[in-house]
Amino acid sequence: MNARKGGLVAGRFDTEVRQSSLVWLPDGEEFEWVAQRMARLVGDANRDRFRFVLDGFEERTQLASYGPGHYYNWHIDRGRGAVAGRRKLTLSVQLTDPAGYLGGELELNADGHPFQAPRDQGTMVVFAAHTIHRVAPVISGNRLSLVAWVHGPDFV
Repeated sequence: MNARKGGLVAGRFDTEVRQSSLVWLPDGEEFEWVAQRMARLVGDANRDRFRFVLDGFEERTQLASYGPGHYYNWHIDRGRGAVAGRRKLTLSVQLTDPAGYLGGELELNADGHPFQAPRDQGTMVVFAAHTIHRVAPVISGNRLSLVAWVHGPDFV
């Protein structure tokens, strides 16, 4: 799988907002176990915390790589497009041992008070796709994460 420059919604690129590399995981049996595990965990999180009406995953899972100097400035994941506009929950799975990189914190700001998400390898963080968040600049090493979105009908 070849990595591509990380972009924004609707195929836009802006290096003031994001610098990273990414790979979209292919559909198929090879990664089906990943999708099943993420679906089960997000189902639990939605039942216990969010209680959103969800339809499922409409986009492939993204493997994001942040090397030295890479970042993703403050943004939300819910976009204006036909698919991005249906994003309700964001899932981020920490793949790298936190000792393997410096910086690169996933920071969420749901209520005006930014906080750092857990960095433990294997941790999945689930948050509303309209929550402002960022990946702070990586100082050294490489941060890898899986990112996926769960979609549903418009909020009423």
